[in-house]
Amino acid sequence: MPSTGSWPATTASNAAALLKWRQWLQRMPRRSVAKLAAAVFLVLLGATAIVRWDIAVRREAFAVDARIAHRLLSQRAAQLDAVLATLVLVAPAADAQEVAARLPALWPAVLAVQRSDAQHPWPDTALATAEAQSRALAGGQRQAVLAAVDPVRMHYSVVLAGNPASWALRVDAKRLVPAEEWPLPDNGPVRAVLVVDALTLLLHPGAPEAQQPAGLTPGFTFAKVLATPSQPFELRLQRATGPAQWPWGWLLVWAATFAATIAALWALQRARDAQRRNAELVRMAQTARLNTLGELAAGMAHELNQPLAAVLASTQAAQRLLQHNESAALRELGEADPDLPAVRQALGLAAAQARRASDVLSRLRRLAQDPTRGSVPQHVGIHVLCGQMLYLLGPELQRRGINASVSGSVPTLWADPVMLEQIVHNLVINAMQALEGAATPSPTISLVLQHFPDQAQVLLLVRDNGPGFAPESLGRVFEPFFSTRTGGLGLGLPLCETLAQALGGSLQARNVGPAGGGATGAELVLTLPLVGAAPVAHAAS
Repeated sequence: MPSTGSWPATTASNAAALLKWRQWLQRMPRRSVAKLAAAVFLVLLGATAIVRWDIAVRREAFAVDARIAHRLLSQRAAQLDAVLATLVLVAPAADAQEVAARLPALWPAVLAVQRSDAQHPWPDTALATAEAQSRALAGGQRQAVLAAVDPVRMHYSVVLAGNPASWALRVDAKRLVPAEEWPLPDNGPVRAVLVVDALTLLLHPGAPEAQQPAGLTPGFTFAKVLATPSQPFELRLQRATGPAQWPWGWLLVWAATFAATIAALWALQRARDAQRRNAELVRMAQTARLNTLGELAAGMAHELNQPLAAVLASTQAAQRLLQHNESAALRELGEADPDLPAVRQALGLAAAQARRASDVLSRLRRLAQDPTRGSVPQHVGIHVLCGQMLYLLGPELQRRGINASVSGSVPTLWADPVMLEQIVHNLVINAMQALEGAATPSPTISLVLQHFPDQAQVLLLVRDNGPGFAPESLGRVFEPFFSTRTGGLGLGLPLCETLAQALGGSLQARNVGPAGGGATGAELVLTLPLVGAAPVAHAAS
């Protein structure tokens, strides 16, 4: 038999697929497996919510239809009681029989009207029994009684005892409510029955059993007795439900949307991981460049120290020769050359700058190894130091039309003067470069000194009235090789931060606005500790 041979093959293929799936899960990292499990859980959770919402909507619609059907049946049954009561009241009238004969035409649910008195007994014992039960009730509580229920024909009778005559109505249960008012369609999935004692009147069969969806529960059910004591039928409604009626379209939309969202988030996460990886590689490459630059700086410092020493020695020799020649000229001629003072000043300035260049190169060599190695702290008047830096940069500031000033008074610091010179010099150069292309009407650089005795620290604020830092660049200004200037190396501010930390302080960058309004400028805040400082103040300039 073919089926016998194919079953083991199918089982083997399923086992192989299951094994591959298990191996794939084992190869996945635990974090990925956890994310996959969380995604599946969220999909199932969302699908459950959609299914429960759909079931709740369909249950509510079923409950509304059931309440309407119950109310209509109760109203029709009460109307039948009213008809019987009217017939009992008008029984002595001559035209009562004629009115009763016209009732089936007015009420389609009434199949026949029957009358019984002393001369005309009931043809059916069930009607007689019902009349006896109705007559046994007290006069003020007398009501119709149900009799002769026929579940096959869907008929039943109600009898109300009267004097001298009693009346009965034979009713078609399926026609109690007109079809245009009945809320349930004839070919709909809802089964509707009227039950009294052990008898059942089938109003609607509902969907065939073969077409009913298979579910774990009986589905939607409703059971309530009619609000008419004379016809104590219990209306029972049932609608079978199951997975076949679930909103599979919405479930597919939810699954597809969730899958697309997860895929987008996964792609974004991968992009971020790649970005972090690239940033780490760039950082490593920048570190390598810094190390190479350190080696280059150390070599350049070593090579340039000799020419600078020669320049310094030659300048000092020229000063000595000039002094000797000036003394000889005075002895011979009795007067000195008027240009000699200017020459002496130029030689003195050249010697001072040669010494300063030598100190800077020595510091550069130490920075390539350790910023704090070889530092010689001493008392430093930072106000004087700032003035010297502005003096050295005076021609460049004047050429660019920038007004620079120093204000404030602080105590003398105990720090390395070379480090402070490099910091202030770089900060002022950075402000000049920021103002270069800003087209500011009155470019200004302000060096403000502030003293906080309670915190034992000094602040130097280097402020310009340029465009300031871009918001996306403000957090990266101290990153090595990050520069907003075309052609910039991006080493000035990182070097200043390193030197500030070596001095036990810090360097911060921020955007500020002038007190009187106007364009926003940049401000670099250098914080230095007051350790062993002498309380010497300088006047503002």
